[in-house]
Parts: sequence; structure tokens; C-alpha cells
Amino acid sequence: MSFINDASSYAATIVRLGRGIAARVTASARPQPQHLLELYDFEGCPYCRKVREVLCELDLDYLSHPVAHGSQRRKRLVQRGGKMQVPYLIDPNTGTRLYESDQIIAYLNETYGAGKRAGWLVPLPRWLDTIDSAVATAVRFGRGTRCKTETSRKGIKPLTLYNMEGSPYCRKVREVLSELDLECIVRNLPKGSPKRAELAQRGGKVQVPYLVDPNTRFEKYESDEIVAYLEREYGQ
Repeated sequence: MSFINDASSYAATIVRLGRGIAARVTASARPQPQHLLELYDFEGCPYCRKVREVLCELDLDYLSHPVAHGSQRRKRLVQRGGKMQVPYLIDPNTGTRLYESDQIIAYLNETYGAGKRAGWLVPLPRWLDTIDSAVATAVRFGRGTRCKTETSRKGIKPLTLYNMEGSPYCRKVREVLSELDLECIVRNLPKGSPKRAELAQRGGKVQVPYLVDPNTRFEKYESDEIVAYLEREYGQ
């Protein structure tokens, strides 16, 4: 079962041609945002994937508010944005709030691209990009699209995930975080990111995913062990 899980996650990475693996702009090439960006999303959403890939390629960290189908947090999104639609980006550094993946991507490139542009090396038509992203969701059989718990997450501090969007192993962890409705600070570490030194200092090596849970002081590499921990600690 683990082999099939890994193989389908690799397939999703291949479908997206490795998007979200290498940095186009690193954190050292521009001033870091003073406050974390916030993203309402869920892992299996094709439109959210496009935004997360750009966030990683721009070496930007963000606070993920998962709103998979059935999440109690969906009401909060409607209160903040006016409608239930994802992705929804909040940038407290500029006061910007945006729906629509293509508008969010354009904003991120203009604001944090330092004169460069994250995205496909050869620009794809938007409709083709979306179809390709939807295929990546289908390859994973819709994992990360539905919340599996009705338990309130109030009082739980956001976990921290050292992440690379295109990593098959990180994908497995993000899917479970979405299904368990757990907020998470995503520390993106694309290839070339200077933030990789931070992970090496903290955990002893540069390997993703790496999960830090401030609620239990749990810290761990290895996706399968992280998934088992999350299911055990926060599952039904």
C-alpha cells in the first residue's frame, strides 16, 4: 500500500513536470515579508495547487488555513472574504485580499518576484494549466479534498511544515494536514533556498518533509512516520 501511495504521489509530480521544486527567486534576493502571508486552500484543489507552486518557487512562507469539504473553517472564510471559494490569499503586509488563482499568481510575482517570474518556463494557456493540475488531483484519487474530522481545532497552535511543493513525500503530509483540518505554517524550501541552512541546523540534515508540532514538541523527518503521528494524535 505504501508503494502505491508513493508511486501515485510521484505521478502527480511528473504530471506537473516538477513545478514547485526549484526556486526562481530566493529569500536572499528581496526583503522578507514582515508578516506571514495567509492562504485559505485545500490540498486537492487544482487552483490552490497552482498558487502553492508559485509560493514555493518564490521562496515564500505562508500560514495555511485548510478548508477541505466539510471543514468547520469554511464559515470563517465566508466571513473574511464574502464567499466560499479557494484559493483565497491574505497579505497583511500590503492589505491585499484576493480570490482567483491567476490574479493571486500575478500579484505574488509582481510583489515578491524581484523582477523575475515564477511559473512555467514556457507559458501555458490558463485552461491547460488548470486541466493539468486537475489531472494531478485525479492521480492522487482526490486525497486532501475532504475533511475527515468534526472535532474543533480551536486552541491548537499551527504546526510547522518544512516543505517543497513538488516533493511527493511532502504532498502525502499536506494531504493529511488538510484532511485533519490542521492549520500549518509552511516553510517552503525549494532548491536554492538559503532557508535550507535553518533546517540543517535544527534537524541535522536538509530533508523534507520535516514537521514541528509545538503542541506536543514532536519533531520528525520521514513522511510515513509523520502521517502516522498526525493520524494518531489528531485523527478521530
